[in-house]
Formats: sequence, C-alpha cells, structure tokens
Amino acid sequence: MAAEPVTVLGSELHMMTSQHNGRTYRITVALPLGYGAAPGADWPFHAPPATWPVVYVLDGNWYFGMVAGMIRPTAWCGSTTDAIVVGIGYPEGDDPMEAFRTSFTRRDHDLTPVRDEAVEQSMAAAHKRPVPNGDAGHFHQFVRDELIPFIEHTYRADPSRRILVGHSYGGLFALFGLFQTPDLFETLIVGSPTLSYADRFTFRQEEAFAEARRALPVTLYLYAGELEESVDDQTLTDTLRLAAILRGRNYDRLSLIQHIFPNQNHCEVAAAGFQAGLKLALRKAR
Repeated sequence: MAAEPVTVLGSELHMMTSQHNGRTYRITVALPLGYGAAPGADWPFHAPPATWPVVYVLDGNWYFGMVAGMIRPTAWCGSTTDAIVVGIGYPEGDDPMEAFRTSFTRRDHDLTPVRDEAVEQSMAAAHKRPVPNGDAGHFHQFVRDELIPFIEHTYRADPSRRILVGHSYGGLFALFGLFQTPDLFETLIVGSPTLSYADRFTFRQEEAFAEARRALPVTLYLYAGELEESVDDQTLTDTLRLAAILRGRNYDRLSLIQHIFPNQNHCEVAAAGFQAGLKLALRKAR
C-alpha cells in the first residue's frame, strides 16, 4: 500500500514573495475546525464567532503543527477559543534534512535585527553555505504590510486579536517588532529570546524606545527555561533582566507575565511556553 503525505486537518498553503525583500515564504494556515459551522451546530462547533483571533507563528516549519494541535483541543473545554493559526516559514523540498537546513539558516536573515559578522561567519562555517543575518527590518515590513493584510482580507480574522508567537531567534524578532510598532499585535508570546545577539542589541533598542514613548499597549508573555543558564548561555539571566527593566519603566498599558519553567532547557521549553502563553492569549472573556 502506497504511503501518502500527512497534513494538518483544515489547513491551507500559500507561497508569498515579499515586495520588501524579494524572498519567498511558505505560509501555512490552519482554520478552526468550526470555521464553517452554522449557528446552532452541535458541540464543539456551536456558537461560532463572526471573526476569529489569529495566531502568527514564527519558525512555522517547526512550530505550526504544534501550535494548531495545542489550540484546537484546549478550546473544546470552553475556557479558551479556537483561532486561525498562521505559520510563517520557508519553502520545503522532499529531503527532510535539507528542509531543516534551509529553514534553520534562512531564519537568521529574517529574525535578527542588525548584522553580526561573527555570527555570520560561524554559521557559514557550520552549515557550509552563506548565512546572512540582520534583515529583521524588511521581514517586519513583510509581516506588517503584506502578510497581515492578506490574512485579514482572505479569512474572517479579528484585527483586534492578533497574537505573535516566537521562540529563540523568533523571540528576538518579536521584541524587535514590539519596539518598532508596539500596537501591531495584541499579545506577544516570547520564549527564550536570544538577547545576547549583537552585543545585546535589544536592551539598547528598548532604552531608545523608553526615551521616546511612555505607552506599550501589549500583553507580553515572557518565558524561559530554568536550565538555560551556563558559562556560554545567559538566556535565563537576560530574560529576567529584560522583565525587570520593563517593569521598572512603568509603561502605560503594558501587561507583563513572566514564567520560568523548572527543569526545561532551550529546546524543551518551547512547548510548555507556547501552551501556557496561548491559554492566556485565547482565554474567553468572563
């Protein structure tokens, strides 16, 4: 019997080439299972909303299916809502290892805010290919000016409930975007951000933001793992430091939730952090 590819139920694929940077993205969209339900349908598809929250997932090649799989069954018990899930990833071929290498190296260009030549050289040597970095500005323009308008034109999306999920470099990019356009997303789920990047650029960016702005209108769920601390890794310390700085600023309209997960390392904590952050972001009003 011939095997067939497995897909995420109720999902669609779009290939988008950005006008801002000329790069092509693999955009995967998982619709709520009750997206097409009529009023009066049986549980769990009863009372479908007119529009749905949208969860944008960075590193979509890795995390799109995970996030869709978390949101759907969690919503069945009624305290959270289902959502449209949008994975932002990169084209994939049939070779799984090459697909991983492509996504792992291409993300450097999109998710890092400024160029770091030492990181470029290290990555190029490790992966035997050029690995440019530092183009988060153009990627942010793609998300803001092209992707979000496309999603909100194509699907029944609620523009007041945009949620961005990012881990590691994804968390670094989410914070970069926050200080560029603080009102673009209602909620940011930021996990284990690589705050050491480019001599801790994010701390300098936040300081410049604080000098010019007093409001930060966002719910920020910031998490890391207890085991993300060693001689070569200060992710936990940097995350706690950023949380303390943000609290000390007393930004208007900032809701900051900090969560450190015990006995979790950098790779393990993504699942736990996503689950807890999504429960917060998609909770139903009481």
